[in-house]
Amino acid sequence: MDMTRIRERMVEHHVTGRGIRDQNVTRAMLMVPREKFVAPGSEEFAYEDAPLSIGEGQTISQPFIVALMLEKADLDAGDKVLEVGTGSGYASALMSRIAGHVYSIERHERLALQAKERFEKLGYHNIDVRVGDGSKGWAEAAPFDAIIVSASAPEVPSALKEQLVLGGRLIVPVGRGEAQRLKRLTRTGAAAFEEDDLGGVLFVPLIGEDAWTATHPMYTATAPSSPETFASEPNSPQDAKAGGMGKILPLPALPEGVLDHSEFQRRFWAIQRISWIVFTLLLVTCLLGLLGRGGPLSRQTLLLPDGSVDFPVISRWNAPEYMTVNFTPSSDDRIFTIDAAFLQTFSIEGVDPPQKATFARAGRIGYVFPADPAGPTQIVFRLQTQLPGPLRATIGMGGEIRSQSTFIFP
Repeated sequence: MDMTRIRERMVEHHVTGRGIRDQNVTRAMLMVPREKFVAPGSEEFAYEDAPLSIGEGQTISQPFIVALMLEKADLDAGDKVLEVGTGSGYASALMSRIAGHVYSIERHERLALQAKERFEKLGYHNIDVRVGDGSKGWAEAAPFDAIIVSASAPEVPSALKEQLVLGGRLIVPVGRGEAQRLKRLTRTGAAAFEEDDLGGVLFVPLIGEDAWTATHPMYTATAPSSPETFASEPNSPQDAKAGGMGKILPLPALPEGVLDHSEFQRRFWAIQRISWIVFTLLLVTCLLGLLGRGGPLSRQTLLLPDGSVDFPVISRWNAPEYMTVNFTPSSDDRIFTIDAAFLQTFSIEGVDPPQKATFARAGRIGYVFPADPAGPTQIVFRLQTQLPGPLRATIGMGGEIRSQSTFIFP
């Protein structure tokens, strides 16, 4: 399947549409096939602006965050770059299309080998990958013009700062959980650095000697194990976040700012119970045939001054759908708009009859159809559902807009 157009749309909507202006970054994102860097079976989700699991408790970051980090690193041809946290290899691949050489460190051997194999298949020969502790950097290859860290550290690792050239840039998320901040450090002297806060982010933890370690209270219990206690594995991000499973002996008071695992578990199970209740109610409703695809409530017609829109409100994942737009007679060109988020859930396979022109403005996609004062005009959008879950779309005709909810069952 050729995903070139989908890749272009991703760059247009999720990268340049959100403020990324570095042409080196956008060119690289148009060149590198992101679908080659996701888990098998997840290719159709490769160009959504969301992180995806790649195994080993790790994720491939959403495209906008990758683009932001690359732009803030200010990469240039000839630069020598270090990436900490190879993961799937997607970010390293993008860097290799901009910089002269990329060195990439991954803690998980399986992910490192998979990334190396992808680079070889795609012909990206200016990337070196090794398995190791990323918090220590890659001293043998230092110094680097830029270092990009794809996991969150408790503080900026000193080894990475020392491996920057004068004027070098270090991009690193710092903090835990939802309190993480993306930092940029620029080396201005032997021991002097200029620091910029680039905003809040959410990354997996950086595990290493100079980052989160097995002795840190965020990841392991300090109480000794007993026959009734299951100790967390030192290198398991899942156990690190959830505090392990089984009966945990009472612990000393946690340091300020560290997550209370018992409170987290109580909230988690409460949310899970509510989710199961909601899921059961939806399932029963669908079995009764009231909301199933093709049922009496599966579609809704929105009435606007310039016409109407027949819109699917219940559908099934990976199934064809259609949306019908009816324009009233008019001597002026008619305009139909919908927000860009709509295209994450529905891909538009065709428009009958074809539109006169299209445009993008303020996060919305516009379709222009020719005037027809003689009578009403019906436009059929052929759709393909591609993302399960709820969506709220904003639809407009002329100057009027309406909001419409839809749900796609897995």
